[in-house]
Amino acid sequence: MTTYCLIHGSGQGPAGWQLLVDQLQQRGHRVLTPGFQIDKIEEGATFHASTIVASLNVSGENPKDVVCVGHSASGMYLPLIAEMYQPRQMIFLAALIPIPGVSMFEQAQIQPIFNPAWSGKDPGDEEAALEFVFHDCPPERLEWALSTRICFYAKQTIIEPCPLNTWPDVKAGYIACADDRTITPEWQMKAAHERLSVEPIVLPGGHAPQVSRPLELADALESLTR
Repeated sequence: MTTYCLIHGSGQGPAGWQLLVDQLQQRGHRVLTPGFQIDKIEEGATFHASTIVASLNVSGENPKDVVCVGHSASGMYLPLIAEMYQPRQMIFLAALIPIPGVSMFEQAQIQPIFNPAWSGKDPGDEEAALEFVFHDCPPERLEWALSTRICFYAKQTIIEPCPLNTWPDVKAGYIACADDRTITPEWQMKAAHERLSVEPIVLPGGHAPQVSRPLELADALESLTR
């Protein structure tokens, strides 16, 4: 049995994990879905990572049983969480990967990360969410998916240099989304190879497989954590 700690991104809160939680629990795993303090936008990456670590510390779980999964923007915090908590593994899900000492803003200037059509869009806007995040989700799930949206614009985390000095000694994996309309699939796969030295699992579909493909996502997570 594995304990999966599912860490939400900037546009969908912990409630958005529910379909994946159901899949993982049916397979006998434990699941945690902690939340960031989304109103603390002036706080940096260390503060936000510490929020998740505090939840993990009170969970009673053994870190060596825990796999931390970071979706989308939460990839900025995932290696900091891993450094503080030392889980068994960390998995980036269609997620940003920070570079020690470099800000995410600087990263985006060096190489394209985001779909240009997505840049500048408000994830809180329903039309934008439907076109860029939930475009491949079954119609019967869309009303629920839209209800799980949040706005977590962590301004300070984006502009500050990543506070990591060295990469944590924690096993890493990456799950990319082949039809992602926010973070480009090309960047996801290139970053997985170059920064994590891993071959990513590539799922079909868009940026929110926890909504569109929870069964396939659960399969991928189990494949990476066996």
